Amino acid sequence: MNLLRWLTATAAILLLVQGGNACIEELDLQKIVSKTDVAVHGTITDVRTVKYTPENDDRLIYTILTIEGVSLYDNSPITVDAAFLGGTFEGESMMVTSMPAPSEYRLGNDVVVFSGEVQGWGPEVDRCVYAAMGGIYRTVDSRKGQVVLGKGKGFAVEDNQLVANLINNIARVSQEAK
Repeated sequence: MNLLRWLTATAAILLLVQGGNACIEELDLQKIVSKTDVAVHGTITDVRTVKYTPENDDRLIYTILTIEGVSLYDNSPITVDAAFLGGTFEGESMMVTSMPAPSEYRLGNDVVVFSGEVQGWGPEVDRCVYAAMGGIYRTVDSRKGQVVLGKGKGFAVEDNQLVANLINNIARVSQEAK
């Protein structure tokens, strides 16, 4: 019976990974802008985890970030709760290879986060950090202004750039898409 449960859980995880291939797809700025409805530059003001157990008894743990800041799409003030799969809840851990590094989502970090609506992640999650580790970017202060730290080829923000330049690039790719 335990073997059957283990095989069922393994199959469910494989389906989740297969269904989540888009979460590790190669992205550029144009693709991530077209697939998200929120991009926020702000401060992480809350980090919490929730556990969701769907009917098949597989436990899923989500880390939910609250980011307070400014929308990079329309420059309006915004507070966003966005989740990614993985984390630790009441002593139980679920590690996922595509989840961001803990240093990226520490309380108080200044970040840029791309987010989209999601369904089926349980009653407490309706929005995700799009592409998990590929949708959250640290920012740092420099003499020229705030800089978004790029993550390299295949990520929406490849190179370090001023937040102001990222906003201009988002506006440009949004116009090109119309």
